[in-house]
Amino acid sequence: MIEFVRKRIGGAPARRAALALALAAVLSGPPSAARADAVAATALRAAEHADYTRLVLEMSGGAEFSMFGLTAPDRLVIDFADLDFRLPRKPLGGEGAGVIGGVRFGRFRPDTSRMVIDLRGPARVARAFFIPPADGGATRFVLDLADESREAFAAWARESRRGAEPPPPAPPPPAPAARTDGLLTVVVDPGHGGIDPGASGRGGTLEKDIALAAGRDLARRLASTGRYRVVMTRDADVFVALRRRVAIAREAGADLFVSIHADSIDDSRVRGSHVYSLSQQASDAEAAALAAKENKSDIVAGLDMASYSPDVNLILLDLSQRETNNRSADLADAMVAAFARNGVRSIRRPHRQAGFAVLKAPDVPSVLVELGFLSSPADEAALQTSRGRAPIVGALAEAVDRYFADLRAEPG
Repeated sequence: MIEFVRKRIGGAPARRAALALALAAVLSGPPSAARADAVAATALRAAEHADYTRLVLEMSGGAEFSMFGLTAPDRLVIDFADLDFRLPRKPLGGEGAGVIGGVRFGRFRPDTSRMVIDLRGPARVARAFFIPPADGGATRFVLDLADESREAFAAWARESRRGAEPPPPAPPPPAPAARTDGLLTVVVDPGHGGIDPGASGRGGTLEKDIALAAGRDLARRLASTGRYRVVMTRDADVFVALRRRVAIAREAGADLFVSIHADSIDDSRVRGSHVYSLSQQASDAEAAALAAKENKSDIVAGLDMASYSPDVNLILLDLSQRETNNRSADLADAMVAAFARNGVRSIRRPHRQAGFAVLKAPDVPSVLVELGFLSSPADEAALQTSRGRAPIVGALAEAVDRYFADLRAEPG
Protein backbone atom coordinates (compact mmCIF):
# COMPACT_ATOMS: atom_id res chain seq x y z
CA MET A 1 0.00 0.00 0.00
CA ILE A 2 1.45 3.36 -1.07
CA GLU A 3 0.22 6.68 0.22
CA PHE A 4 1.19 10.16 -0.92
CA VAL A 5 0.73 12.93 1.63
CA ARG A 6 -1.43 15.62 0.01
CA LYS A 7 -1.45 18.03 2.91
CA ARG A 8 -0.29 21.62 2.41
CA ILE A 9 3.44 21.67 1.76
CA GLY A 10 5.99 24.45 1.90
CA GLY A 11 5.42 27.74 3.68
CA ALA A 12 2.28 29.82 3.96
CA PRO A 13 1.30 31.61 0.71
CA ALA A 14 2.92 34.98 0.18
CA ARG A 15 0.49 37.90 0.25
CA ARG A 16 0.90 41.27 -1.40
CA ALA A 17 3.22 43.65 0.42
CA ALA A 18 1.53 46.67 1.96
CA LEU A 19 3.58 49.06 -0.13
CA ALA A 20 3.04 51.65 -2.85
CA LEU A 21 3.56 49.16 -5.66
CA ALA A 22 0.69 47.40 -7.34
CA LEU A 23 2.07 43.88 -7.04
CA ALA A 24 -0.65 42.03 -8.93
CA ALA A 25 -2.01 42.29 -12.44
CA VAL A 26 -4.04 40.19 -14.84
CA LEU A 27 -4.05 41.26 -18.47
CA SER A 28 -5.51 38.33 -20.34
CA GLY A 29 -9.26 37.83 -20.24
CA PRO A 30 -10.50 34.66 -18.57
CA PRO A 31 -10.37 34.15 -14.79
CA SER A 32 -7.45 32.28 -13.28
CA ALA A 33 -9.36 29.02 -12.87
CA ALA A 34 -9.89 28.91 -16.63
CA ARG A 35 -6.19 29.64 -17.26
CA ALA A 36 -4.85 26.90 -15.00
CA ASP A 37 -2.95 25.15 -17.80
CA ALA A 38 -2.60 28.04 -20.24
CA VAL A 39 -0.07 30.53 -18.88
CA ALA A 40 3.57 29.67 -19.56
CA ALA A 41 6.82 31.55 -19.04
CA THR A 42 8.86 31.10 -22.19
CA ALA A 43 11.85 33.48 -21.98
CA LEU A 44 13.78 35.44 -19.38
CA ARG A 45 16.40 38.12 -19.79
CA ALA A 46 18.06 40.79 -17.65
CA ALA A 47 20.12 43.86 -18.41
CA GLU A 48 21.96 46.48 -16.38
CA HIS A 49 21.08 50.13 -16.99
CA ALA A 50 22.54 53.33 -15.55
CA ASP A 51 20.53 53.38 -12.33
CA TYR A 52 18.58 50.11 -12.32
CA THR A 53 18.61 46.46 -13.44
CA ARG A 54 15.70 45.30 -15.58
CA LEU A 55 14.41 41.73 -15.65
CA VAL A 56 11.88 40.76 -18.32
CA LEU A 57 9.86 37.54 -18.22
CA GLU A 58 7.97 36.66 -21.40
CA MET A 59 4.67 34.86 -20.77
CA SER A 60 1.78 33.52 -22.80
CA GLY A 61 -0.62 35.60 -20.69
CA GLY A 62 -0.89 37.54 -17.44
CA ALA A 63 -0.85 35.94 -14.01
CA GLU A 64 -1.51 37.09 -10.49
CA PHE A 65 1.68 37.49 -8.49
CA SER A 66 2.98 38.62 -5.13
CA MET A 67 6.50 39.28 -3.91
CA PHE A 68 8.53 39.65 -0.76
CA GLY A 69 12.15 40.13 0.24
CA LEU A 70 14.52 38.03 2.32
CA THR A 71 17.86 38.78 3.93
CA ALA A 72 20.83 36.59 4.88
CA PRO A 73 21.23 36.02 1.97
CA ASP A 74 19.49 38.84 0.09
CA ARG A 75 16.72 37.50 -2.15
CA LEU A 76 13.56 38.65 -3.87
CA VAL A 77 10.82 36.03 -4.06
CA ILE A 78 7.99 36.24 -6.59
CA ASP A 79 5.05 33.82 -6.37
CA PHE A 80 2.87 33.40 -9.47
CA ALA A 81 -0.52 31.73 -9.60
CA ASP A 82 0.10 28.41 -11.33
CA LEU A 83 2.65 29.56 -13.92
CA ASP A 84 4.33 26.92 -16.07
CA PHE A 85 8.03 27.75 -16.37
CA ARG A 86 9.36 26.63 -19.76
CA LEU A 87 12.80 28.18 -19.47
CA PRO A 88 16.32 26.85 -19.87
CA ARG A 89 17.96 25.73 -16.65
CA LYS A 90 20.16 28.85 -16.53
CA PRO A 91 18.21 31.42 -18.56
CA LEU A 92 20.66 34.21 -17.74
CA GLY A 93 23.70 32.11 -18.56
CA GLY A 94 24.52 31.62 -14.90
CA GLU A 95 26.14 35.06 -14.65
CA GLY A 96 23.18 37.31 -13.85
CA ALA A 97 23.21 41.06 -14.56
CA GLY A 98 23.59 44.14 -12.41
CA VAL A 99 22.18 43.57 -8.94
CA ILE A 100 20.82 40.16 -10.02
CA GLY A 101 23.21 37.35 -9.17
CA GLY A 102 21.05 34.49 -10.38
CA VAL A 103 17.49 33.23 -10.78
CA ARG A 104 15.78 30.00 -9.75
CA PHE A 105 12.24 28.97 -10.59
CA GLY A 106 9.84 26.06 -10.38
CA ARG A 107 6.77 24.65 -8.66
CA PHE A 108 6.53 25.62 -5.00
CA ARG A 109 3.06 24.32 -4.15
CA PRO A 110 0.52 22.58 -6.42
CA ASP A 111 -1.14 25.95 -7.17
CA THR A 112 1.90 28.23 -6.90
CA SER A 113 5.03 28.69 -9.00
CA ARG A 114 7.97 30.56 -7.49
CA MET A 115 10.87 32.60 -8.83
CA VAL A 116 13.74 33.37 -6.45
CA ILE A 117 16.11 36.15 -7.48
CA ASP A 118 19.47 36.09 -5.73
CA LEU A 119 20.60 39.66 -5.15
CA ARG A 120 24.20 40.81 -5.16
CA GLY A 121 23.26 43.43 -2.59
CA PRO A 122 20.24 45.16 -1.10
CA ALA A 123 17.83 46.44 -3.75
CA ARG A 124 14.41 48.01 -4.02
CA VAL A 125 11.63 47.26 -6.47
CA ALA A 126 11.45 50.46 -8.50
CA ARG A 127 8.78 49.18 -10.88
CA ALA A 128 6.83 45.95 -11.47
CA PHE A 129 4.32 45.82 -14.29
CA PHE A 130 2.97 43.91 -17.29
CA ILE A 131 3.21 44.98 -20.93
CA PRO A 132 0.34 43.58 -23.03
CA PRO A 133 1.22 41.55 -26.12
CA ALA A 134 1.62 43.36 -29.42
CA ASP A 135 1.15 41.81 -32.88
CA GLY A 136 0.68 38.35 -31.46
CA GLY A 137 3.79 38.52 -29.29
CA ALA A 138 4.23 37.58 -25.65
CA THR A 139 2.98 39.32 -22.56
CA ARG A 140 5.98 40.75 -20.71
CA PHE A 141 6.40 40.96 -16.96
CA VAL A 142 8.90 43.73 -16.23
CA LEU A 143 10.76 44.16 -12.96
CA ASP A 144 13.14 47.05 -12.33
CA LEU A 145 15.51 46.80 -9.36
CA ALA A 146 17.57 49.70 -8.02
CA ASP A 147 20.28 49.86 -5.36
CA GLU A 148 19.02 50.37 -1.84
CA SER A 149 20.54 50.88 1.59
CA ARG A 150 20.94 47.86 3.84
CA GLU A 151 18.60 49.32 6.46
CA ALA A 152 15.84 50.20 3.97
CA PHE A 153 15.99 46.81 2.27
CA ALA A 154 15.83 44.98 5.60
CA ALA A 155 12.81 47.06 6.65
CA TRP A 156 11.04 46.40 3.34
CA ALA A 157 11.83 42.70 3.56
CA ARG A 158 10.31 42.48 7.04
CA GLU A 159 7.17 44.34 5.98
CA SER A 160 6.72 42.51 2.69
CA ARG A 161 6.93 39.01 4.11
CA ARG A 162 4.48 39.45 6.97
CA GLY A 163 1.95 37.31 5.12
CA ALA A 164 4.64 34.95 3.86
CA GLU A 165 6.16 33.84 7.14
CA PRO A 166 5.37 30.27 8.15
CA PRO A 167 3.08 29.75 11.11
CA PRO A 168 4.71 29.11 14.47
CA PRO A 169 6.02 25.56 14.64
CA ALA A 170 3.40 23.14 15.86
CA PRO A 171 4.15 20.95 18.86
CA PRO A 172 5.30 17.43 18.05
CA PRO A 173 2.37 15.32 16.86
CA PRO A 174 0.95 12.83 19.37
CA ALA A 175 1.93 9.24 18.92
CA PRO A 176 -0.32 7.72 16.25
CA ALA A 177 -2.81 5.09 17.29
CA ALA A 178 -1.51 1.56 17.12
CA ARG A 179 -2.11 0.05 13.69
CA THR A 180 -4.19 -3.10 13.48
CA ASP A 181 -3.33 -4.15 9.93
CA GLY A 182 0.06 -5.56 10.93
CA LEU A 183 1.91 -3.45 8.35
CA LEU A 184 5.13 -1.63 9.07
CA THR A 185 5.25 2.01 7.91
CA VAL A 186 8.14 3.12 5.71
CA VAL A 187 8.32 6.75 4.58
CA VAL A 188 10.12 7.19 1.25
CA ASP A 189 11.39 10.74 0.75
CA PRO A 190 12.44 11.73 -2.79
CA GLY A 191 14.83 14.62 -2.21
CA HIS A 192 14.47 18.16 -3.57
CA GLY A 193 11.62 18.92 -6.03
CA GLY A 194 9.85 21.84 -7.64
CA ILE A 195 11.90 25.03 -7.40
CA ASP A 196 14.74 23.09 -5.74
CA PRO A 197 16.38 20.95 -8.48
CA GLY A 198 19.22 19.63 -6.36
CA ALA A 199 22.39 18.51 -8.12
CA SER A 200 22.69 18.25 -11.89
CA GLY A 201 24.54 15.89 -14.18
CA ARG A 202 26.88 16.65 -17.03
CA GLY A 203 24.13 15.57 -19.41
CA GLY A 204 21.56 17.85 -17.78
CA THR A 205 19.91 15.24 -15.54
CA LEU A 206 18.39 16.77 -12.40
CA GLU A 207 18.65 15.17 -8.97
CA LYS A 208 15.00 15.94 -8.19
CA ASP A 209 13.86 13.82 -11.17
CA ILE A 210 16.14 10.88 -10.37
CA ALA A 211 15.13 10.97 -6.70
CA LEU A 212 11.43 10.92 -7.57
CA ALA A 213 11.80 8.07 -10.09
CA ALA A 214 13.88 5.98 -7.68
CA GLY A 215 11.54 6.80 -4.79
CA ARG A 216 8.59 5.52 -6.79
CA ASP A 217 10.55 2.37 -7.69
CA LEU A 218 11.37 1.70 -4.04
CA ALA A 219 7.82 2.43 -2.88
CA ARG A 220 6.38 -0.04 -5.39
CA ARG A 221 8.97 -2.67 -4.48
CA LEU A 222 8.26 -2.42 -0.76
CA ALA A 223 4.47 -2.26 -1.16
CA SER A 224 4.47 -5.32 -3.40
CA THR A 225 5.67 -7.50 -0.51
CA GLY A 226 2.43 -6.89 1.38
CA ARG A 227 4.43 -6.22 4.53
CA TYR A 228 4.68 -2.44 4.36
CA ARG A 229 2.53 0.63 4.27
CA VAL A 230 4.58 3.09 2.21
CA VAL A 231 4.10 6.84 2.55
CA MET A 232 5.80 9.17 0.05
CA THR A 233 6.65 12.72 1.07
CA ARG A 234 6.11 13.78 -2.55
CA ASP A 235 4.91 12.00 -5.69
CA ALA A 236 5.17 14.97 -8.07
CA ASP A 237 7.61 17.72 -9.01
CA VAL A 238 6.77 19.98 -6.05
CA PHE A 239 8.80 21.50 -3.25
CA VAL A 240 8.54 20.09 0.28
CA ALA A 241 10.30 21.91 3.12
CA LEU A 242 12.82 19.92 5.15
CA ARG A 243 10.83 20.27 8.37
CA ARG A 244 7.68 19.14 6.58
CA ARG A 245 9.43 15.97 5.44
CA VAL A 246 10.37 15.15 9.03
CA ALA A 247 6.83 15.99 10.19
CA ILE A 248 5.32 13.66 7.59
CA ALA A 249 7.36 10.79 8.96
CA ARG A 250 6.32 11.49 12.54
CA GLU A 251 2.65 12.03 11.69
CA ALA A 252 2.62 8.74 9.77
CA GLY A 253 4.04 6.89 12.76
CA ALA A 254 6.94 5.79 10.57
CA ASP A 255 9.00 2.79 11.50
CA LEU A 256 11.66 3.90 9.00
CA PHE A 257 12.45 7.00 6.93
CA VAL A 258 14.50 6.66 3.73
CA SER A 259 15.53 9.85 1.90
CA ILE A 260 16.63 9.38 -1.72
CA HIS A 261 19.27 11.59 -3.39
CA ALA A 262 22.00 11.66 -6.06
CA ASP A 263 25.12 13.78 -5.68
CA SER A 264 27.35 15.64 -8.13
CA ILE A 265 31.01 16.62 -7.66
CA ASP A 266 33.86 18.02 -9.75
CA ASP A 267 35.58 14.67 -10.33
CA SER A 268 33.68 12.71 -13.02
CA ARG A 269 35.66 9.55 -12.22
CA VAL A 270 34.04 9.12 -8.80
CA ARG A 271 30.93 6.95 -8.84
CA GLY A 272 28.93 4.62 -6.62
CA SER A 273 26.20 4.49 -3.99
CA HIS A 274 26.55 5.39 -0.32
CA VAL A 275 24.43 5.96 2.78
CA TYR A 276 24.38 8.56 5.54
CA SER A 277 23.05 8.38 9.07
CA LEU A 278 22.77 11.27 11.51
CA SER A 279 25.51 12.62 13.72
CA GLN A 280 26.35 16.05 15.09
CA GLN A 281 29.97 15.36 14.22
CA ALA A 282 30.46 14.59 10.52
CA SER A 283 32.52 11.50 9.76
CA ASP A 284 34.68 13.45 7.28
CA ALA A 285 34.96 16.77 5.49
CA GLU A 286 33.09 15.52 2.41
CA ALA A 287 30.14 14.40 4.54
CA ALA A 288 30.05 17.75 6.33
CA ALA A 289 30.09 19.65 3.02
CA LEU A 290 27.28 17.54 1.58
CA ALA A 291 25.12 17.99 4.67
CA ALA A 292 25.67 21.75 4.56
CA LYS A 293 24.60 21.80 0.91
CA GLU A 294 21.51 19.66 1.47
CA ASN A 295 20.48 21.68 4.51
CA LYS A 296 20.26 24.80 2.32
CA SER A 297 17.32 23.34 0.39
CA ASP A 298 14.84 25.66 2.13
CA ILE A 299 17.01 28.70 1.36
CA VAL A 300 17.13 27.68 -2.32
CA ALA A 301 13.32 27.60 -2.36
CA GLY A 302 12.97 31.07 -0.86
CA LEU A 303 12.01 30.26 2.72
CA ASP A 304 12.87 32.62 5.57
CA MET A 305 15.13 30.62 7.85
CA ALA A 306 15.40 33.50 10.35
CA SER A 307 11.72 33.10 11.22
CA TYR A 308 12.45 29.75 12.87
CA SER A 309 13.82 29.77 16.37
CA PRO A 310 17.19 28.07 16.92
CA ASP A 311 15.61 25.18 18.82
CA VAL A 312 13.56 24.38 15.69
CA ASN A 313 16.51 24.74 13.32
CA LEU A 314 18.57 22.26 15.32
CA ILE A 315 17.26 19.21 17.15
CA LEU A 316 20.02 18.25 19.53
CA LEU A 317 21.08 14.64 19.80
CA ASP A 318 20.13 13.97 23.39
CA LEU A 319 19.80 10.72 25.27
CA SER A 320 16.27 10.16 24.01
CA GLN A 321 17.61 10.03 20.44
CA ARG A 322 20.50 7.71 21.11
CA GLU A 323 18.53 4.54 20.40
CA THR A 324 17.01 6.06 17.26
CA ASN A 325 20.47 6.96 15.99
CA ASN A 326 21.75 3.47 16.73
CA ARG A 327 18.85 2.01 14.75
CA SER A 328 19.60 4.40 11.88
CA ALA A 329 23.21 3.26 11.82
CA ASP A 330 22.05 -0.38 11.79
CA LEU A 331 19.85 0.33 8.76
CA ALA A 332 22.70 2.09 6.97
CA ASP A 333 24.99 -0.88 7.64
CA ALA A 334 22.31 -3.24 6.32
CA MET A 335 22.11 -1.19 3.12
CA VAL A 336 25.87 -1.24 2.62
CA ALA A 337 25.90 -5.02 3.09
CA ALA A 338 23.03 -5.38 0.62
CA PHE A 339 24.96 -3.29 -1.93
CA ALA A 340 27.84 -5.79 -1.69
CA ARG A 341 25.56 -8.84 -1.97
CA ASN A 342 23.79 -7.43 -5.03
CA GLY A 343 26.85 -6.22 -6.90
CA VAL A 344 26.01 -2.53 -6.44
CA ARG A 345 29.08 -0.34 -6.80
CA SER A 346 29.70 1.81 -3.71
CA ILE A 347 32.28 4.39 -2.76
CA ARG A 348 35.09 3.98 -0.26
CA ARG A 349 33.62 4.01 3.28
CA PRO A 350 30.03 3.81 2.01
CA HIS A 351 28.42 4.44 5.42
CA ARG A 352 29.11 8.00 6.53
CA GLN A 353 27.59 10.35 9.09
CA ALA A 354 26.69 14.04 9.14
CA GLY A 355 24.09 16.50 10.46
CA PHE A 356 21.42 16.27 7.75
CA ALA A 357 18.32 18.22 8.80
CA VAL A 358 16.01 15.76 7.08
CA LEU A 359 17.25 12.92 9.33
CA LYS A 360 16.42 14.66 12.61
CA ALA A 361 13.15 13.01 13.60
CA PRO A 362 14.02 12.05 17.19
CA ASP A 363 11.88 8.91 17.19
CA VAL A 364 12.17 7.57 13.60
CA PRO A 365 15.25 5.66 12.41
CA SER A 366 16.32 7.57 9.28
CA VAL A 367 18.93 7.33 6.53
CA LEU A 368 19.83 9.37 3.47
CA VAL A 369 20.80 7.33 0.41
CA GLU A 370 22.97 8.76 -2.35
CA LEU A 371 22.19 6.55 -5.34
CA GLY A 372 25.32 7.65 -7.18
CA PHE A 373 26.99 10.66 -8.76
CA LEU A 374 25.29 12.52 -11.58
CA SER A 375 28.73 13.96 -12.35
CA SER A 376 29.78 10.44 -13.42
CA PRO A 377 28.58 9.68 -16.98
CA ALA A 378 28.19 6.01 -16.05
CA ASP A 379 26.10 6.69 -12.93
CA GLU A 380 24.06 9.36 -14.69
CA ALA A 381 23.17 7.01 -17.54
CA ALA A 382 22.28 4.13 -15.21
CA LEU A 383 20.09 6.22 -12.91
CA GLN A 384 17.97 7.50 -15.80
CA THR A 385 16.25 4.14 -16.38
CA SER A 386 14.28 1.76 -14.18
CA ARG A 387 16.53 -1.06 -15.35
CA GLY A 388 19.65 0.84 -14.37
CA ARG A 389 18.22 1.70 -10.96
CA ALA A 390 16.91 -1.81 -10.31
CA PRO A 391 20.01 -3.25 -8.56
CA ILE A 392 20.20 -0.32 -6.15
CA VAL A 393 16.46 -0.30 -5.46
CA GLY A 394 16.49 -4.06 -4.95
CA ALA A 395 19.37 -3.76 -2.48
CA LEU A 396 17.56 -1.04 -0.54
CA ALA A 397 14.38 -3.13 -0.30
CA GLU A 398 16.39 -6.16 0.77
CA ALA A 399 18.11 -4.09 3.46
CA VAL A 400 14.77 -2.90 4.83
CA ASP A 401 13.63 -6.53 5.08
CA ARG A 402 16.87 -7.53 6.78
CA TYR A 403 16.66 -4.59 9.22
CA PHE A 404 13.20 -5.58 10.44
CA ALA A 405 14.12 -9.28 10.55
CA ASP A 406 17.11 -8.48 12.78
CA LEU A 407 14.92 -6.24 14.94
CA ARG A 408 12.40 -9.06 15.50
CA ALA A 409 15.22 -11.43 16.37
CA GLU A 410 16.54 -9.24 19.17
CA PRO A 411 15.91 -10.60 22.66
CA GLY A 412 13.16 -8.94 24.66
